[in-house]
Amino acid sequence: MVRSSAAGVLLAALVLLLAVGGHAAAQPLGWWTFDANQVKGVTVVDRAGNHDGSIQGEIRLTQGPFAALALDGEANSVDVPNVQAADLPARELSIEAWVSLDAGLAWGGIAGYFQDNGSFEKGWLLGYDETHFSFAVSASGRLTYLKGATPFQEGQWYHVAGTYDGQAMKLYVNGKLEATATNQRGDIDYPPTALLTIGAYRDDNEFYRAQGRIQEVVLHGRVLEPAEIESRFAATETQIPRPLAFRVPPCARFIAPDAVVVAWETDEPCESIVEYGLEEKWDRQARDAALKTSHRITLAGLEPKARCQYRIRANQPGRPASISEVFELDNALNYTVARVPDLPSPYASDERGQRCRQAAQEILSATRITRGYCLVLGCHDGQLAYELVRRSDLIVVGVDNDCNRIERARAALGKAAAYGSRITLHHAAAADRLPFPQSFANLIVAEDGIVSGELPATASQVIPLLQPAGGVACLGPLRAASSADAKGRVEDWLGKTKAHWDFVETSLGGWVVARRELPPGTGAWTHQYGDAGNSANGQEDLQGVTSTDRLEVQWLGRPGGDFGLDRNPRMPAPLAIHGRLFHQGMNRIAALDSYNGAVLWSLEIPALRRVNMPRDAGNWCADPHHLYVAIKDRCWVISAQTGEVIRTLSLADAGLRATHEWGYVAQAGKFLYGSSVRKGAPYTDFWGGKSWYDATSGAGTEKVCSDDLFALAGTSGELKWRYRGGVILNTTIAVAGGKVLFVECRHPEVKTLATSRIGSPQLWEDQFLVALDAATGRKLWEQPLDTVDGIVVFYLLAAADRVFIASSEAGQYHLYAFSAADGNSLWHTAHDWIRNNHGGHMQHPVLVGNAVYLEPCGYDAATGKLLTKNVGRHGGCATYAATTSALIYRGEAGRISMWDVASEKVTGWYNLRPSCWLSTVPANGMVLSPEGGGGCSCGNWLETSIGFAPAPSSAAK
Repeated sequence: MVRSSAAGVLLAALVLLLAVGGHAAAQPLGWWTFDANQVKGVTVVDRAGNHDGSIQGEIRLTQGPFAALALDGEANSVDVPNVQAADLPARELSIEAWVSLDAGLAWGGIAGYFQDNGSFEKGWLLGYDETHFSFAVSASGRLTYLKGATPFQEGQWYHVAGTYDGQAMKLYVNGKLEATATNQRGDIDYPPTALLTIGAYRDDNEFYRAQGRIQEVVLHGRVLEPAEIESRFAATETQIPRPLAFRVPPCARFIAPDAVVVAWETDEPCESIVEYGLEEKWDRQARDAALKTSHRITLAGLEPKARCQYRIRANQPGRPASISEVFELDNALNYTVARVPDLPSPYASDERGQRCRQAAQEILSATRITRGYCLVLGCHDGQLAYELVRRSDLIVVGVDNDCNRIERARAALGKAAAYGSRITLHHAAAADRLPFPQSFANLIVAEDGIVSGELPATASQVIPLLQPAGGVACLGPLRAASSADAKGRVEDWLGKTKAHWDFVETSLGGWVVARRELPPGTGAWTHQYGDAGNSANGQEDLQGVTSTDRLEVQWLGRPGGDFGLDRNPRMPAPLAIHGRLFHQGMNRIAALDSYNGAVLWSLEIPALRRVNMPRDAGNWCADPHHLYVAIKDRCWVISAQTGEVIRTLSLADAGLRATHEWGYVAQAGKFLYGSSVRKGAPYTDFWGGKSWYDATSGAGTEKVCSDDLFALAGTSGELKWRYRGGVILNTTIAVAGGKVLFVECRHPEVKTLATSRIGSPQLWEDQFLVALDAATGRKLWEQPLDTVDGIVVFYLLAAADRVFIASSEAGQYHLYAFSAADGNSLWHTAHDWIRNNHGGHMQHPVLVGNAVYLEPCGYDAATGKLLTKNVGRHGGCATYAATTSALIYRGEAGRISMWDVASEKVTGWYNLRPSCWLSTVPANGMVLSPEGGGGCSCGNWLETSIGFAPAPSSAAK
């Protein structure tokens, strides 16, 4: 009894001490914590009293040491009903929250009770805008919005607090005072009606929900002291894992329908740990305990067609754990081929069966073709097709002239669950009547030949079916008296058909390995505007075809609209070279076979995105063997064949890594060219009207500029030279004729700006046109430059002997020509825009032969003489690409169209549209249009990827 009495006295004394000496014992007016203990169904319990919250939309609580309510930006927020102004602080107010945002908003709310409708502004709000946190109060006037000093980083946790004491407003971020205002005085002026809302900006006229996570909101009827706010932040901060800093951010490559490899790099050695699952469950983990800086983990057992998430955890000896932001994987966009089940073979283990198994292995070894489409001629009982798909990622189509054999083969393959997605068989009465387009097959084999030792059909029937950039026919093994006899038979078989061929001896016999020649006039699209010179012309001649009615569908299919970002934000153009087509989507890349549409590989890269190409350089380029992609402060060198990241190359100045990113990227000759831009300069926003990037001035028209320019030796990363002078406009950098050309601004105020996204009027002062030797970086010449300010867009195109600059402002395009030899001015002309919206004021010029085209005019490249005013008019947000004799663009009614340079005739495809910048390119002997129009509501569009080839009967001779 004595002990209990003493304890009671001590407790009472402690309570009295706290009440007299500070506010620590004061009860909050509202306290909402979003974890499993406090969230009961749709209700979040008010730990301070009787004002429970009601969660709207889907309820998703994140798992882990810092549980929170996930907010999707569309349907999730929390209402606290039955709260009146009388229930809220009259004068002394503190509102604090732990929040992590995935995106900013012009009007963002964390917690508030207010109205902000025109001049009617009352109440209070803890919130944010596109970049900073904010706090607003109305007492003696309209709402005053305080803006914090710290830009929030998406995905990171912050403690945000606002206080008001009747005389001063204060905003704290992570325990530190960031803003103060004293223009509001007296009691808070509440609106007659409002709804206390958490996770959204909500009044009578607006309702904008937050996207991110919210862990806790606490409302106080008193003013928290600065030391108290700092201690509250510090006490909770220790529960939050440190954000994981990557040297190279993660990349995920699908390797099977249910598996993906995630790779990343860290600065310091640590374990490799990936947590993953569905909808914030984090119920699976993949781990490698070895300490390393280069990490590679396979995530298995992915749900079919489902989105999953993953995060990377780093455990370093003697340090707190670090954890990354949450990344998403959409397995519906996993284009790997279906696996053949491990079932008993339906084929006998006799001599013929053994011969087919060995032949499949020898074919794959001799050709190294493991992806794409394989054609099996004389497919007989289907065993060769079966053995090939078991050993590769090929999709096999077989033909035979015997209907009964086809039926038996289908039945056998059905027993092995191999028929359908990986193998299909067709009846064809003769080899010259096959139901396939020319140029479609990556591999052609013949099952009949394995037994008979004879070559199938004739070369003139087989070789044209081969994909012309790497396709292989592997036929045999031949029965011949000698190698010389076999080679003679091959030459007789080929006749006049053009092909490169080898004779490969194996244990089964001699194989003919034949490759088709690439047709002359085949072009490539290796950079944003065709080539490193920005000509918007990859020198594809399409066999002379200049109209859509002389092109036929070669293939159509994936990717579809779900792969992409949206048609609006003017994404980087696809690339196409050496038979491959590369396409960017929503933080992802897919590589397709240009001739048959097979998806060869795909990568999910959360840090990939770059948009607003009219004001920046593209973020990738390609050569026959590699893809070069600028991501954060590095350039990734990716195998064009497999999608493997071979290496990552650093900026020329390693000291810039903390402040700069890789900007411009181009490949020409033996060199890879790059530049450095300040972090955050490349455009990435894609949501909302301003992210259409269609304005004539202001936000979205600022030009991304570089602080240096450099050249590396190929893929090795060896620095060859680095140039530093003025501020270089990225849209003007070009490589052509052994020169690197660009426009730079040397205005002192521009050079000292803390950003590389520049809209300052001084950008158009003190400009120079500069030419460097592409191999050495030596300055060849420079000329002072004074053009019309390129407020809307400012482009440079270069050919061997000419340099062109296009500037757009105040209703007109201005086109300038200079000598590539010395930079002297040659001519200048101007003409009016077609319109001031939907891309009519920002078109990119095109070089075709001796002419330069800029809608609606064409000019003689040498003299500037007007050649035409009838360039095909664009019918929507997109720009032009050229063949050697036609322009491809978005024409009448918004459809993909062609304009014949000679006849000025326009043709088009109904119900096909490109993206809102450049997504349809002529290359690899085709017109390639990977899906880029998804999200458009202005027509009945076919949201599919498609490839067109010249019709065999109508290609120009």
